Amino acid sequence: MSYLIILDTNIIFNDFFFKSSDMKKLLKYTRHEPVDLSITNFNYHEILKKYRDEIRPLVKKVKSTKSDLIKLEASEIIDFENLKADKIAAKYKNFLDKTIEENDIKIIDFPTSNDITEKISFKYFNNKKPFDENKVSFQDAIIWESIVEYCNENEPDNIAFISNNHKDFANKDQNRIHEDLAEDVQNLSYYNSLSAFLESEEDNLRDYFIDNFEYDEQLLKDELTLFFERNDYLPTTVDDMLMNSEFEGEFFSGWGSDGYIENYSINLNEVSLDIEENAMLVSFDIEINVSFSIETVDPTYEKGDPGDGMISESSSTNILIQSNITYLLEDKEFIDYVELESDYI
Repeated sequence: MSYLIILDTNIIFNDFFFKSSDMKKLLKYTRHEPVDLSITNFNYHEILKKYRDEIRPLVKKVKSTKSDLIKLEASEIIDFENLKADKIAAKYKNFLDKTIEENDIKIIDFPTSNDITEKISFKYFNNKKPFDENKVSFQDAIIWESIVEYCNENEPDNIAFISNNHKDFANKDQNRIHEDLAEDVQNLSYYNSLSAFLESEEDNLRDYFIDNFEYDEQLLKDELTLFFERNDYLPTTVDDMLMNSEFEGEFFSGWGSDGYIENYSINLNEVSLDIEENAMLVSFDIEINVSFSIETVDPTYEKGDPGDGMISESSSTNILIQSNITYLLEDKEFIDYVELESDYI
């Protein structure tokens, strides 16, 4: 019996380096079971584009500090010569290609049938999914028709399509493929998240993972606290969120700056044991209490006035970060920390 599992781009771009607990479970499952894990060729190139789109503004932001660092004779702290977005993106492509090869991930080619342009066009004209009256982009249609054409040619017995883009692919309850699409492919099950798919395969995962693994909860929390004290993951995330958010203060609105973590708490959600790797896959939340300044340009400031032309007022907020990490039991070491979601609460 053939089983085809298809990942949409959105499952990967929140976890570009395949570090999350759910992704590790999926890869372990597909390496041991008679299933084909796949992405479409469109997804492959879209993942690379998403990565480039993420890295380019970051590189630009770092490069914008070069003149100031030169003035302060501190430019050597950054290797500006090798700080090139295309070079970093090429390195990521090598990683992605290696991951695809090592895990035998199938690339489903672009649709090539003679009537494919007409087929997609009429779905667009008739507001058939993945289109609707407010959806005019063709990316999802190309992904879907790639899947349809491959499945019609290869006739897998069962198909799992995993995508959190429920708006364009799913029914109102977000648990089945939309009726406009169901007629295109037989025996296809839709899952709106990787965790939803893994839950459906729970019985098949028991040979590789022990869920609800018994561990010392307080000891694990203490070890995680030490881990965060040895790096700057949390301050970096906090600063990035503050700088890219607008806050309404008592006197004016502005962006956040000078963030300071007053305290934080760790809540363990799920801990599984990877039997083969002798490693704990840890899913947890971090709730952070942050004090910071709301900052904006002083509208009364004129050139020559003292100061930097900015005004600020004190504020505070709470941030929730949903994270995964792996703990190697033999080496007593954390690896593969990844932040999946972060938001204000």
